[in-house]
Amino acid sequence: MERVIIRDVYSLSLKRNKRVRIILPKDYFQENNNYPVLYMHDGQNLVDPSPFSNHSWEVMETADQLHDMTKGIIIVGIDSDNQCRIMEYSNYLNASAIKRLKRLKIKEIHPEGDEYGKFLIEELKPMIDKEFRTLSNRLNTFMAGSSCGGNISIYLGLKHQHIFSCIGAFSPAYYIVKKGLYDFLDQIDYMKDFRIYHDMGTKENGAFSKIYFNEQKFFHDYIVKKLPKKNLLQVIDEGATHSEEHWARRFGKFLLFCTNKFLD
Repeated sequence: MERVIIRDVYSLSLKRNKRVRIILPKDYFQENNNYPVLYMHDGQNLVDPSPFSNHSWEVMETADQLHDMTKGIIIVGIDSDNQCRIMEYSNYLNASAIKRLKRLKIKEIHPEGDEYGKFLIEELKPMIDKEFRTLSNRLNTFMAGSSCGGNISIYLGLKHQHIFSCIGAFSPAYYIVKKGLYDFLDQIDYMKDFRIYHDMGTKENGAFSKIYFNEQKFFHDYIVKKLPKKNLLQVIDEGATHSEEHWARRFGKFLLFCTNKFLD
């Protein structure tokens, strides 16, 4: 039986088609178990290589390797939109992001993070819970992404703590959303069992590496005041770049963390 199921879904919230990839645990067709669900952004790069880095996240391989510890997990990848990725993954857009979007000749430029979240929570999650054997409660529902996908994981995860219990933010591009993100983080209440994995490489993106690294430290210093330290996992990856190659190497740590099996 096919373990990677591809669905094309029309989103009423975003008013565009979204391709979804459901990656099933290796024993899904042999057992009758229900499984936690991890929703991930940039779903097209989870198994297949990215055209930009020539690497994938290798999520199925890693999930299979850790299966005895995690007892299996369903991973739902949502493909990013070629033109609207930054808008979908943002609750705020800085001037440089707006300039970049203007070069794509997008007519209506605005943050679509809330619409994307509505698609994920009100349209996609009910479909996944109906069609697959899931553990649908918040303690078994997670979210993760990289770069702008890390930004939206932080925003949507903390906005909808009644839906998600753990998020993973790999190499977040904080600088794009910084003002809007922290304005939001200042206003919310925090569920004390909410868990956050966040990481950064030391060589993320050439001259921008220092900016990425400093913003990561700023976020950690901020969030450690909001949540118990035991619910936070910060990873600094020496020499790692802004690419699927290094996110794949760190993915196992997050997978064990979000399924509460992380061993330091």
